[in-house]
Amino acid sequence: MTTPDAPLYSSPEIYEVAFGWDLTRELDFYESCFRAHASGRVRRLLEPCCGTGRMLEALARRGYESVGYDLSAEMAAFADARLRPLGSSAHAGDMETFRAPGVFDAALHPVNSIGYLLDDAPFASHLTRMGEMLRPGGIYIVQISYGGEPPELARFGPWGNRGNGLSTTLTWSVEREDAESKRSYQHCVVTARRGKWRRRIEEEHLLRYWTQEDFDRLVSGSPFRLAAIYWDRFEPFPLEWTASGSTETSTTCSNGGRRRASPPDQRFGRSFAICRSNAASESG
Repeated sequence: MTTPDAPLYSSPEIYEVAFGWDLTRELDFYESCFRAHASGRVRRLLEPCCGTGRMLEALARRGYESVGYDLSAEMAAFADARLRPLGSSAHAGDMETFRAPGVFDAALHPVNSIGYLLDDAPFASHLTRMGEMLRPGGIYIVQISYGGEPPELARFGPWGNRGNGLSTTLTWSVEREDAESKRSYQHCVVTARRGKWRRRIEEEHLLRYWTQEDFDRLVSGSPFRLAAIYWDRFEPFPLEWTASGSTETSTTCSNGGRRRASPPDQRFGRSFAICRSNAASESG
């Protein structure tokens, strides 16, 4: 039996399996960033777009108080059910306006979910809100996907996975990009099976087309400064090389002054940006 399509982000049980992978290296990376870039000890964590809460549950089991939020009420409820027994929680909320209770030492935003903020104004609103929730010296680790990736690398899958009695197959691809309008048009297909039951989810996803120059510009007007960049393999990327170019990186932003960067000749893939709150410099 095949059931009708249902939105991916309203199907947490399927998402949990289809996007499941070993988190050990990512968790180790995040903790190394906490030690290297946050001032003081990191205890409370926040994750926007937390999805099913896999990352937050794993971090809670490492001793952190973890709080997440997601636009999907289904995702938020699924995440909250797994986090509450660990003293953590998840809530329904959007990236522009949601205000989690309390103050946080660090935040993380993996897998380019921040790309759903398509325009400058909502992205700026999000950074302002995050700056309000992070303490001085806290850090925000953001994974972003830059435009211009070669076509042969702009596709993930088909990738099979199993768990919770389900077997899934996932394919995610960039179909086309428009650098002028800053749009990336992406296509996702997930098939889930349990015995004779089958569900196929096929969707188009519109995300922002990022360049490092674009990201730098928006961070410069925010409560954060760019503190570090790492490749998707968790290797540090020299800040003086960062600017317009194509890659997915993890960016760490922190509160304080900003460091400009200049571009490499060629860059693509995934990476993380570390942003630190500007309040750190004000408080000494």
